[in-house]
Amino acid sequence: MKKQVTATALAVVLAAGVLSGCGGSGSGEGASNSDSQANLQETGSVTYPVESNGEKLTIWCPMQPPAAKYITSYNDQEVFQEISKRTGIEVEFIHPALGQEQEQLGLLIFSGELPDIIQIRGFYPGGAAAGVDDGVFLDMTDLMAQYAPDYYKIITSSDEVWRLATSNDNRITDFNIIKQSAPAFTRINFLDTTVEKYGMTEMPVTIKDYDELFAKMKADGLPGFAPDGNGRVEQFMWPYGITPGYSLDTEGNLQYGPYTEAYKDYLTMMNSWYTKGYLYKDFMSNLTANDRMSLFVNGQVGMMVNPVDLAQNNARAQGHEISIANYPRLEEGQEIPFETVSWDTLPITNEPMTTVISADSKNKELAMQYLNYFYTQEGADLCNWGIEGKSYVVKEDGTKEYTDYMLKNPDIALADAQTMLKIHLCAKLAEPDVVCNPNILVDEEAVKLRNMYSDDTTVNDSRTMPVFSMSLEASTERAAIMRDINTYIDEMTLKFITGATPLSEFDAYMETLKGMGIEDAIQITTDEYQRFMEKKAPVA
Repeated sequence: MKKQVTATALAVVLAAGVLSGCGGSGSGEGASNSDSQANLQETGSVTYPVESNGEKLTIWCPMQPPAAKYITSYNDQEVFQEISKRTGIEVEFIHPALGQEQEQLGLLIFSGELPDIIQIRGFYPGGAAAGVDDGVFLDMTDLMAQYAPDYYKIITSSDEVWRLATSNDNRITDFNIIKQSAPAFTRINFLDTTVEKYGMTEMPVTIKDYDELFAKMKADGLPGFAPDGNGRVEQFMWPYGITPGYSLDTEGNLQYGPYTEAYKDYLTMMNSWYTKGYLYKDFMSNLTANDRMSLFVNGQVGMMVNPVDLAQNNARAQGHEISIANYPRLEEGQEIPFETVSWDTLPITNEPMTTVISADSKNKELAMQYLNYFYTQEGADLCNWGIEGKSYVVKEDGTKEYTDYMLKNPDIALADAQTMLKIHLCAKLAEPDVVCNPNILVDEEAVKLRNMYSDDTTVNDSRTMPVFSMSLEASTERAAIMRDINTYIDEMTLKFITGATPLSEFDAYMETLKGMGIEDAIQITTDEYQRFMEKKAPVA
């Protein structure tokens, strides 16, 4: 095992700066039982505070930058201190240097002396299940019901939750954030001055509406917007029935957006807009998100796609308000089946907060009991709201309300309060982000913007691919195929949009992708998705 761990540690170090995060953590060797339904284990009961016998847990965890302005360790953060009091478990945090997380995790693994709990986020190649296969992380499948019963109860509550919370061979290898995905609040934003200047009494709805609006803007020398540098704008791809990556087609089969005939329709629209001068001419020049925001708030483009509260804050800093539009359509009432709008509480596996336990920990059971506390209602309330009577109070009707200690703290900026006076990135068992985010709650308009259009019945996620675990073997094989394909797609997308390559060459583009193995990558993903969908939650 020592040789295997050493090899993995070196891989983690060498991958630093290359991996943007492991999209799926899968198992390479474990025997799959995805074709059968496992038996529900008899759950234990954890009463806090527990008997820790004086043992102290060590936790490796990257610190969020806002908190680092006030403290050097989460050991000094008041909610973590309160959690230790209530659980009876003393902890010691270890924080890697900002920007060096992957290298330092690799060196930690190489040393063979791992802390009890590790928040790996996206820093371990292949994810948590791969780490279990490597002998680095603990397989918690047979221990979870007894030592983390609250988390176990959540992840066995439905097949959907179980699929998302486990590896593709039904193993429990990590703890994930549990929360709601709604409301979706990345929208098309317009400045108040733009709305007034162009008489926008109603927001644009169809692609035709946008075409007509952009034409008016172009007459004033104003580009409509600055797309992402790769030319793929998700909300303008949806009307054509595709996404920038994998999704389901109308028959329920997997498709890859840039390898569909519909992609030509999208490119035709974008080429038309570029040719007419509706797009910011230098959008391909590695503009950052901040660059695009500056163009927007300074009135150098007509609109931008961005989270609405962030756009509002930046616009207000320049003396503006914003208006937002619903998702574009080819025609009014068109279904948009690519947005997750569920208010159900589910594991959010695409958020990089995956937490594992070291296989060599001498305090495995205690570590699981500690992490379980975050999934109790008391623990979730403490994390999301802070300390009752200090950061918030419960009103007569049972709702919670922040105090001035949270909202008007003279020593902690409101923007930083959620990392200092609460723990924002944690389980939310009943209340979505929009309800317990102090930055938003102080601004009624921000709450209104976030919830706007959330009741649109034509929007759903029926053709959206879940972020599911792939086996390390499949993930590695697909990545090898897609490496050159992604580069080619990026290159050709920009050429088609700018007219450097005429759209009459689209068929040749498709043939080239086929020759590069795109259909093999789609088949690999299809096989893994089918395995994922076959998984069933344990039953009694």
